[in-house]
Amino acid sequence: MKVLIHQGFHKTGTTTLQKTLEKNLDVLKEQVNILLPHDLQEVSLAARRYAVSPKERTLQNFGLRLRQVLAPFAGERDKPLLISNEELSGLIPGRKGVWSYAQTHVLSRALLDEVSRLTGEKDRIIFLFTTRNAGEWIRSTYWQNLRSNRICEDLDQYGQRLQHGADLEAVVQRVSDCVSPRAEVEAVNVSAQGARDMPLLTALSKLNVRSDHLRSIDERNVQPEGSADYFLELNRSDMSDADVAVAKRAYLDALKG
Repeated sequence: MKVLIHQGFHKTGTTTLQKTLEKNLDVLKEQVNILLPHDLQEVSLAARRYAVSPKERTLQNFGLRLRQVLAPFAGERDKPLLISNEELSGLIPGRKGVWSYAQTHVLSRALLDEVSRLTGEKDRIIFLFTTRNAGEWIRSTYWQNLRSNRICEDLDQYGQRLQHGADLEAVVQRVSDCVSPRAEVEAVNVSAQGARDMPLLTALSKLNVRSDHLRSIDERNVQPEGSADYFLELNRSDMSDADVAVAKRAYLDALKG
């Protein structure tokens, strides 16, 4: 069985890729088995916990949870397996004292160990990472954390700390050093012009799955203009946490309408 693991990173077009796969499951299911974040919730939780507190028992729990999810695919030889979940790289930087992907390569090795239980000696295992230019990634990650948490620092202040984790290519290199030659590692930079659909096309191409008939979706997680300033103002206000959360949700819901 050929396996491709789209492991990360957050804020690099992962939602668009996953929602496109989800929308096209009916036409893809005959060609490829697919696991998405909603299939991997307990695995994701273990990965985030390991990023916050990298203890051996937490890593073992990550492997055990993953093994349980992969069990139904044991003996599957006819179809490749595509796994897409940025949470497998750990917690998004900027939360709970985590400012980089320092543990991603360790999680990759554990992923490889579990996936290898399904594959034969000559089967290909491919890690695919989506990356982004540092400045864009910092702005997008700041926005993601600002809307989900009560951050009171502005982009310049918060971005200085995010800078430590913004070299995504270095993380990819650490993963490659950790899993080679047992697995291949590739990266697609979504900051390049016209690269919006490239990660999905690359993933499906590696698995010899047709992509010319897929239905597209509207782009997800686009930062509304002026929203960061508004959310920062809310975060700095004397409103309760509950009221701030309600105001943020109302703002986002109004944009949808």
